[in-house]
Amino acid sequence: MRTTAIVNQKGGCGKTTTAINLAALSAKRGTSTLLVDMDPQSHCAAGLGIPEEAIEGGTTTVMRGESEGVDPTELCWEIGHGFHVLPSTVLLSAVEAQRSEDAVEVQSRLGGFLSRCRGQFDACYIDCPPALGMLTFSALRAANLAIIPVETGYFSLKGAQRQWDTIEALVRRLGRPLPRWILPTIHDPGSRLAARILETLTQTFDPSLAPLVIREHESLREAASLGQPVCEFDPGGAAEQDFQSLLDWVETLAIQDVPSEAPSPASSRAGEILQRIQSHGDVPPPANRLAPLHSQSSTPEANGFGAVMTPQGVRFRQPGRADQILTVCGDFNGWSTSATPLRWRPAEGYFEAIVPLPPGVYHYQLVIDGRPGPDPHNDAAGASDSEEAVETSQVLVESFAHEA
Repeated sequence: MRTTAIVNQKGGCGKTTTAINLAALSAKRGTSTLLVDMDPQSHCAAGLGIPEEAIEGGTTTVMRGESEGVDPTELCWEIGHGFHVLPSTVLLSAVEAQRSEDAVEVQSRLGGFLSRCRGQFDACYIDCPPALGMLTFSALRAANLAIIPVETGYFSLKGAQRQWDTIEALVRRLGRPLPRWILPTIHDPGSRLAARILETLTQTFDPSLAPLVIREHESLREAASLGQPVCEFDPGGAAEQDFQSLLDWVETLAIQDVPSEAPSPASSRAGEILQRIQSHGDVPPPANRLAPLHSQSSTPEANGFGAVMTPQGVRFRQPGRADQILTVCGDFNGWSTSATPLRWRPAEGYFEAIVPLPPGVYHYQLVIDGRPGPDPHNDAAGASDSEEAVETSQVLVESFAHEA
């Protein structure tokens, strides 16, 4: 069973929103899915319309060691077909506060419960509390993948490295590798500050940064207030599309190939920027405006540059230099020049991003240090729908791009 922990000790970064909507979309696709709430504040229940006063058992029963011999589904709420929630209550906080002589046994309870669930669920998402204590460690111990949502805001950036280092310390205590990724969330594509912060996150945490972002959407707040996932509140909307892309990526991750160690940010140019922010409270400057590469060309078959179909999605690959910023904007991301960054691969000497897309024809531009233009490594040209008829590149996505 694929078990994904959504973790960050900072509140307000989109943990619960990410957990709820990933789980709801997973179930919508036909995967039997369990959402586990490890936060005593019980936000998953609130976000899915479960009345707090009606909750009995749930994660409190599991973490107290009282679920042995109990059918796991008896402790869960069925939200919809194939979608169950193991809710929490405020009583779960007592487990965090207690000082058990057998901490290892307590920390193993969630994993033991999920082991008993394997015949009933194929995917599990765990919403962790905004603290890195017993409950979060139990979730990491039970998980085989961790996602760390980080808002593309100034204060979140300042704490991002500290978050990563703290979670690194917890992972070392596990005694086994745990693939983990930082996910940019609550991103405003129209904000220059958010774009700069995304640039810094991209360069600092490569290759452990998810190749996509979750943008800020009013529909997410409205859906939560009505106790619905966004796929029910606004099916087909921009917010659902963001989470569809995230779920595509999560489902196609080859866990054994995901790097378990992050690069040292202090050794990179982005690390210097982050350290300057921490010491001076300044906003990171944009990358140097170097000569764009739009005029260069080469044969895509020779080096894989351009837009190439892969089993994981469309792979955008471009040559460049480490001190440049490359992104892709297109009709698949609302023509945002910051939503889809390409990550620098120092060993290979090129930029790359893989974007899961449903079948269809897409138009896009390559954005190099803020300068958009057609992809010089893609001979399939097109034009945008605007009155200016902006020159774009074109990529055809066939169904096999989503086969695992």
